[in-house]
Amino acid sequence: MEELILMAQSDNEEAFTQIIMMINDDLYKIARSRITNESDIEDAIQETMIETYKSIKKLNEPTKFKKWIIKILINKCNRIYRKKYKKEVSIEKYEYGLNDIETNSINDIENELNFYDIIKILDYEERIIIILYYMEEYTVKEIKKLLKMNENTICTHLHRARKKLEKQYGGNRYE
Repeated sequence: MEELILMAQSDNEEAFTQIIMMINDDLYKIARSRITNESDIEDAIQETMIETYKSIKKLNEPTKFKKWIIKILINKCNRIYRKKYKKEVSIEKYEYGLNDIETNSINDIENELNFYDIIKILDYEERIIIILYYMEEYTVKEIKKLLKMNENTICTHLHRARKKLEKQYGGNRYE
């Protein structure tokens, strides 16, 4: 991917398109953890792509591209959220349709929907941290840089989220 990033920094539009295609599903999952409206998710991703395309030459370390674009996306999502929603909209109010995700198989869609149904009981901070930690496999230190949060706060959110999920779905593992 680094080679594609270097090509994109040299105004290669095809390389930039390939990069976006490679990470589009990840961007969608992250945006969906903050915004429940499909058109707002698409807007956030599109705005992220535009800003990334305009600013990619400023990226000094191609190895940090994914972290950089996720940070841009989170900022775009937060802006849309503040602008459009007075209070957090429950993820359960969002109606899922099979046409929403054309590239995935039905099993992938069912698995993804089950995951979002499970995490709907979590607060926003807990959801985004769970997604970044478990789905995107970021370390606590990497999440700290992305979200500009204290490591202890991230660990607390992870612990609380695990406890909520265990209580809701897993029972007591010490029985």
